[in-house]
Amino acid sequence: MAQSVRLVLLIACLQGFIYAVHSKCDGKCVPLAECHTSDFGGENFFDLRAGIDDEVEVDCDHYLEVCCDEGDIVTTRRPSDPESSSPKPRDGGSPGGSSSFENCGIRNKDGAGFRITNAQNEAEFGEFPWMVSILTINAFDEHDSKYLCGGSLIRSDVVLTAAHCVVNRTTEKLTVRAGEWDTKTTNEVRPYQDLLVTDIVVHENYNKAFQFNNIALLYLEREFDADEHVQLICLPPQGKQFDGQNCVATGWGKDNFFSENYQVILKKVDLPIVSSEQCQSDLRKTRLGPRFALHNSFTCAGGEEGKDTCTGDGGSPLVCEDVDQPNKYYQAGIVAWGIGCGQAGVPGVYTKSSLYTNWIEEKLNNRNSDYQGPF
Repeated sequence: MAQSVRLVLLIACLQGFIYAVHSKCDGKCVPLAECHTSDFGGENFFDLRAGIDDEVEVDCDHYLEVCCDEGDIVTTRRPSDPESSSPKPRDGGSPGGSSSFENCGIRNKDGAGFRITNAQNEAEFGEFPWMVSILTINAFDEHDSKYLCGGSLIRSDVVLTAAHCVVNRTTEKLTVRAGEWDTKTTNEVRPYQDLLVTDIVVHENYNKAFQFNNIALLYLEREFDADEHVQLICLPPQGKQFDGQNCVATGWGKDNFFSENYQVILKKVDLPIVSSEQCQSDLRKTRLGPRFALHNSFTCAGGEEGKDTCTGDGGSPLVCEDVDQPNKYYQAGIVAWGIGCGQAGVPGVYTKSSLYTNWIEEKLNNRNSDYQGPF
């Protein structure tokens, strides 16, 4: 018995020692939004390796927590609280960085509320505020949902995505999440928002066998609340070309074709737009064969080894910067299909968004005569 007691005490002492070495906080570790203090300076940087890499010295085990004095801790309501979809204001200010949907297509290159270090292909929090995830709801548990596809917010209550993601699905089993970033935590400075899908509009000429006209709109139960990390992407003018531009794709899809898991943190991949002629030529060298013809509803991007969208990225946006207006982005494509992922000389294939701007406007105008379009 005495030996067992000594063993338990020894284990307890060791655990305390390990915690003291690993976490140096002399207050309490809480999410940044729950610490009412200005001691962190003008910008907050979080190391993605914190709590994982022993070489990184940190105050708190979780990379999105800060060491806060007990007297500075404030309570916030997380996304699961039905009374609020935003944290309480800090310092008497507004709950978020924006209370309205402003100019579309504005990328937050420095993040929204904090920045990350030691990133590989991870996006900053709120960097692409139009990015949404489409989730399927468990029929027996409304709080249990699974990631299905990506999408983009083109109006405060409308999402653009790929038809293959939602065809033959019913609205009561779909929800859209805006403002998401790290899917394994709710410690971000601003919470995500969930809304139910009330209607699905798949393009009338969608070809399921060959993925032609692979585009769909999701109408939501109400408008999302605008915030710095929840904004709109711009639709391109009908027929606009992006050939030769370097663009960006985002999503929570897999790293490569053989990976077992989706990304935890939203990833971003810089990809060059490939001309239709070059794309068709490249794809003819794959198992598609020398007679493959690229349909005009597609555009292509990538072809660099190790840089690509992949399984799980379907429906996610490919966006390109306006050459005349820095930091304004248009949606050039929707992740559609590909031959493997990240193979050299094999571009990914995207639905060509600019081919459908008129179609999208027609559908939206039929729902709302006051619609002016996110341009």
